[in-house]
Amino acid sequence: MKIKNLGIGFLVGVTGGALIAVLNAPKSGSDLQSSLRSNSDSMKSQMNQLKIEAGEVKSSFLTTKHESQEVFKTLGDEIKTMVNNFQADINPNIERLKENGENLQNRGEEIQKSVSNIQDNFKFKFK
Repeated sequence: MKIKNLGIGFLVGVTGGALIAVLNAPKSGSDLQSSLRSNSDSMKSQMNQLKIEAGEVKSSFLTTKHESQEVFKTLGDEIKTMVNNFQADINPNIERLKENGENLQNRGEEIQKSVSNIQDNFKFKFK
């Protein structure tokens, strides 16, 4: 008996809810259907527009990526060339500095020998 009462109560509730929904609906069935169709069409067109824009963004990104790779490759080549040019410019100066350092060292040794000779001669004269 409880199941029968429960079934009757469920049926009355569903019927009452459907009746209230129909009476309180802001639009008639055909108006609601046309409104849903137009909203559906609008959503479809917006989704298609989003797909198109996403494709454009992807294409733009790939183009930028490709151009960036070319620029960085060119930039890397230019930097290598600049470093090689700098080394070519600086190497003669480095060699000249090494030679001047060796010349100074040789002159220092000569001066030291001359001073030693002068000291030896000076000591020899006063002995």
